[in-house]
Amino acid sequence: MKIILILSLLMAPFVLTSCRSGGIVLRDTPLGLSDTRVAIVTVIGQPRSMSTNGRELFSKYYDVNGKNIEKMDLIRERFTTHVYVLGDSRPYDVKVEVIVEERTEGDHFEVEDHDEKRAQDVADKIHKALNLSRDSNRNVIDDFHSF
Repeated sequence: MKIILILSLLMAPFVLTSCRSGGIVLRDTPLGLSDTRVAIVTVIGQPRSMSTNGRELFSKYYDVNGKNIEKMDLIRERFTTHVYVLGDSRPYDVKVEVIVEERTEGDHFEVEDHDEKRAQDVADKIHKALNLSRDSNRNVIDDFHSF
């Protein structure tokens, strides 16, 4: 029994620190889902892929300088931005992750790391775009048109 207690105490720090959630979260964004998605697309560009419900967007692959990658066979490392819209109703939270992928020997890319600094930069731009969209000319009830 003593051995189990000692082992569990030794393993506790590894278990508690291994499930780390990365990314930057913008809390309580003011816009509806479609307007939030428009603000995200203005920052990350036309998405490479999007979930069926439109709440997860993946940017195109880009290099260290932020330029879109045209030929994948010439690059060793690539970045992509993954944006989630969280919540079932307004106000939504927006989570931003920047994923770093590195080429393996078999010419496949594997996730190497998450870049928190780039994620913060993208999140700041999305936050600014969300505020600009909110300040634009909007109707009171989600752009509701009676006729």
